[in-house]
Amino acid sequence: MAANKLVEKESGGSFFGAGWGVKLSGLAMVLILVAVVAVALTMFVGGFTPSKKVYVDSQRAGLVMDKDAKVRIRGAEIGRVSDITYSGDMAHLTLEINPDDLKMVPDNATVDIRSTTVFGAKYVNFIEPENPSGNHLAAGSTITAKSVTVEFNTVFQHLTDVLAKVAPEKLNATLTALGTALEGRGDKLGQLMVDSDQYLRDINPSLPDLQRDLQTSVGVTNLYADTVPDLLRTTDNATTTSKTIVDEQKNFDSMLVNLIGLADTTGPILKENEQPLATALDLLRPTTELLNQYRSGLNCVVEGVGQNVGLMDAIFGGGPGGSVLLNAGFMPGGEPYHYPEDLPKVNATGGPHCEGILDREPGSHSNYLVTDTSEGHVWTPELNHHINGDRVFQIMFAGLPGVPNP
Repeated sequence: MAANKLVEKESGGSFFGAGWGVKLSGLAMVLILVAVVAVALTMFVGGFTPSKKVYVDSQRAGLVMDKDAKVRIRGAEIGRVSDITYSGDMAHLTLEINPDDLKMVPDNATVDIRSTTVFGAKYVNFIEPENPSGNHLAAGSTITAKSVTVEFNTVFQHLTDVLAKVAPEKLNATLTALGTALEGRGDKLGQLMVDSDQYLRDINPSLPDLQRDLQTSVGVTNLYADTVPDLLRTTDNATTTSKTIVDEQKNFDSMLVNLIGLADTTGPILKENEQPLATALDLLRPTTELLNQYRSGLNCVVEGVGQNVGLMDAIFGGGPGGSVLLNAGFMPGGEPYHYPEDLPKVNATGGPHCEGILDREPGSHSNYLVTDTSEGHVWTPELNHHINGDRVFQIMFAGLPGVPNP
């Protein structure tokens, strides 16, 4: 009995120790392998690496932009793209950047989305400006991408859109005409390209001067822009004038023929009287110079007469016929003419004057113009009255029969 119990005990303990021990060891190994793989994957995706988020807004992210795309600055990788979302035509990228590497990015840096090749995957590239800021980019900042590298499929799509709107037969005709035009002219076309290259080489040193001239021409173009309405109006008027000339072409031609005949007729006359005409014009020079000097005064007189037409109509009655409205009476006369005290004196200076005519205010008197002449002095009434009976009698009764002149 004791031996049987001992055998059963030893047999049962051996089974538990051998079977379950192996199972537990295998399970532990599997768990360790899973843990190692999980840790490796987590380390691969940067799960144990601290990071700070920066956001980028772009018009598009590119067809080959995926999550976990690289983020670089000056060619060095500093992070990855953790998320891409779209809103309308805009793409929003979330970047996870190593905190230590984020300190290398200035806060005035710009971003563009590039690709290594035409078909390569996109990556986010920080562009350091010429004058970088002293502060680094803060976590949570949002930057707008400047550009996205054009992909080959985008170019192909644009080309497809263009070709879809082009009629094949017209394109074929155009290419045929172009091929016919260029056939046999390869040497000339090559020489043209060589000459063009030489011209560009000659012009290239003058590009700074050309750029400066273009900048200087801004003021001139602005002036022309301000005068465009006047130029267009002048052009429109010129169009009307040219249309009139075309409509009156026959009359215009007849006028030119008559002018030619007039020139043929007057030519001998002018040639014969060339010297007298030159003398007459030379004699008219002082007169015209005097008229030119006093042109403002003459204009003032003409305008003054025009303004006083109504007053003259009130005096002379206006309308056809001759009549004058007068209020006559006898007034004391001035001193008679004395020789040589009252001889005329021509010594006025100062040029033309027009005070009190065009700018006259009703009820006011114009300023008196003092001149160094014997005329134009202020009139003063005669204080001593002398009765000249003979003169009064002559004025009242002269011309009557039997009335002699005194």
